[in-house]
Amino acid sequence: MKKRMDDMELDVLTEIGTIGAGNATTSLSVLLDSKLSMKMPKVSFMSFDDFVESIGGAENIIAGVMSNITGGINGFVLFALDLRDARRLANRLCGIELHEMNAFNAIDLSAIQEIGNILISSYLSSIETLTGINIRPSNPVLAIDMAGAILSFPAVVNSREHDEVLQIESEFEGEDLSIDGHIMMIADTESYKIIRKRLGI
Repeated sequence: MKKRMDDMELDVLTEIGTIGAGNATTSLSVLLDSKLSMKMPKVSFMSFDDFVESIGGAENIIAGVMSNITGGINGFVLFALDLRDARRLANRLCGIELHEMNAFNAIDLSAIQEIGNILISSYLSSIETLTGINIRPSNPVLAIDMAGAILSFPAVVNSREHDEVLQIESEFEGEDLSIDGHIMMIADTESYKIIRKRLGI
């Protein structure tokens, strides 16, 4: 795998992240009833192990929203969110103050899953816009567990034909809310070839 990206690849991948983050910012602002802004997303191809470290390591407990992708490409996508941010989002959507140690209830989990679904859909839509590839995500599934355990789910393992991951790191900020999320997409070798060819990288 190429360890360093050239300027063209970086520009194209950043455009994917920027379009996706822009769409996500608009949708989240409406959903959360709060004006949000975004920082420039960080987008790169990286190794699977490097992605695990980027979300705090294998033992870090996260909220992960997961979806299989089919259509013009095949693979898997994960939205990973730190538990502190997940609690803030649940509080904002449900209007209930959550103590740090309180377990999430069904309404909280549904709210977090919906936000993950919005973010995943926003970024996949940006890839579709720039590549013309039809991408169909499955219904999202939410898991709260150690990152290593979530990334050992069969759906993730079955998508790992090789060690390359497309990672998009985005930060959204509002007057009293900050969200730092990571999107990970794993696709098979042929799918990555199609994406790179369509993007001209």
